[in-house]
Amino acid sequence: MSIDNATKREWDEARKGTEWDQEIDMLASRNQVGGDHYNRKTKIQPIEYILANNIGWCLGNVIKLITRDKENNVQDLLKAKHYIELELEMVHGCDKNGNKLGKYTKEISI
Repeated sequence: MSIDNATKREWDEARKGTEWDQEIDMLASRNQVGGDHYNRKTKIQPIEYILANNIGWCLGNVIKLITRDKENNVQDLLKAKHYIELELEMVHGCDKNGNKLGKYTKEISI
């Protein structure tokens, strides 16, 4: 078993009987609810990167969506594009082409 390519099952087998695995396995950051579409090709979980770099909601969702490992990547890319457009509109006060929205902006300050 290569450490770099180990599956969750291989890790579980290798750790069987160790004292620390029960405590570690209880951490939310070590578990994914509803699939395994984030832990196959990434070295770091998207949430860890997003929080470590203080990235906001819209761009955090972009990172999450483009990092997913799914068969239907087109839908995720379209969702990511939508979140980029929301970031432009709501944070920067621009339309998807970078034009200022003026009085129609929903620009916010954090």
